[in-house]
Amino acid sequence: MQELYLTRKWTAVVTVDAARCAVASGAFEIGFERLKENGPDTDFTQQFEWTPPSINVAVDFWADEAVGHNWIDKIQPCLCAR
Repeated sequence: MQELYLTRKWTAVVTVDAARCAVASGAFEIGFERLKENGPDTDFTQQFEWTPPSINVAVDFWADEAVGHNWIDKIQPCLCAR
């Protein structure tokens, strides 16, 4: 018999204003505080790629986990257009 594992999906839409950039994409990280029902809470980051005008991001969590808070971290700076 196959076991069923329940998961949660955290999603967000990140709006990107790159009007002054000479490049069309770059890397950034989102940090998360993972709250665990049966274990220690932990912080972690996940890397994404920004592209104008916006991107959809998603992170999966197990059924016994939740997001305490999140933050934008380590945005790769773009080269300015001249």
